[in-house]
Amino acid sequence: MDNNLDNKINKLNEQLEKNPTDFQTRRELAIELMENGYNEDALKQLYYLLKRFPEDPRLHYNAGIVLENLKEFSKAIISYQNALKISPEEPDILYNLGYAYLQINEYDKAIPFFKRVLQIENDDANCYFNLGYLYSKKQEHDAAIACLKEAIELNPEDHLAHFYIAYELDRTGKREECKKHYQKVLELSPDYSWAYFNLASIYFEEGDTEKAKNYLEKTLELNPKDDNAYVVLAKIFAKDKDFDNALDILKTALNNNPYNGDVNYTLAQVYKELDNTEQYKYHLKEAMNNYETLSTSLKQLQLELKSLE
Repeated sequence: MDNNLDNKINKLNEQLEKNPTDFQTRRELAIELMENGYNEDALKQLYYLLKRFPEDPRLHYNAGIVLENLKEFSKAIISYQNALKISPEEPDILYNLGYAYLQINEYDKAIPFFKRVLQIENDDANCYFNLGYLYSKKQEHDAAIACLKEAIELNPEDHLAHFYIAYELDRTGKREECKKHYQKVLELSPDYSWAYFNLASIYFEEGDTEKAKNYLEKTLELNPKDDNAYVVLAKIFAKDKDFDNALDILKTALNNNPYNGDVNYTLAQVYKELDNTEQYKYHLKEAMNNYETLSTSLKQLQLELKSLE
C-alpha cells in the first residue's frame, strides 16, 4: 500500500471510529478498499451497509464485484440478482451478471443479459465481443462472426475481437479473410503468440512450410513453453527428413513438459522413421499414459502398439 492510500484509508477508519454511523464515510472506505484490492475488508464494509440499506442496488452491485474478485462467482451472481431486482434496467448490473455467468461457463444464462444491455445501449462493443465469444463456445459460428463484426465496427483496435473472428472464419473455411484478421491482431498486439501459432498452423496445413516455420519460430520466441508449436515445427523438419532437428525440438518440449501426449506421440513417429523400435514403443506408451493431451485417438495408439508385439 502506498503512503497516500495508506493515509487515506487510515483517515477514513479514524472517522468511523469516532462516528460508526457515518455511512457516507463507510461507503467511501468500501470503495477505496475495493478499488485497491482489499476485497475481504471491502466486503465487510459493504455487508455492514447492506444491513442498513438493503434496497440500495449499488451496494449489492459493488458486493458482486468484490465477490467476483474473490472468485466467488455463485455468490456474486446472487448479489447482482439482488441489485437487478431493485434496478432492473441498469446496464452495469446486467452486464456484470452476464459476465459472472460467463465465468462459470453458464453460456445460455449469460447470453440474455448481454442482449438486454444492447437493447438499452446498442453501441457496447464489449457486449458484442462477449456474445461473440459465447456463441463461439456454443459452436454457433455465424452468430459468433456477426457479433464479433459488430464489436470490431465499434472498436477496431480490439485485438481479441480480431483474434476470435479469425478463429471463427477459419472454422467456417474463410481462410483468406481469417489471415487478414490474424495479421491485424499482430499489428495491434505484436507479442500475441497465439496469433503467430494459429497462422503457422494454417500455413502448415496449406503446405507453405517456410511461412509456417517463420511463424512458429516467432511463437517460441514469445512463448518458449508452447508445446503445440514445438510439435508442428518438429513435423516440418521430419517432413524434410531433418530428423536431428526434429528430435532436438521435441526433446526441448519434453524437458518443458514430459507429460504432453502429442509431444510423445510425435517423438514416437520420428523414432519410427529412424527404425528405432525401442524408443518408438516407449514414446507410444508415454503418449497413451498422457492421453488427456493427445490429439490422436487411443485406438490408433493401441493399433500401433499391437503391431509391435
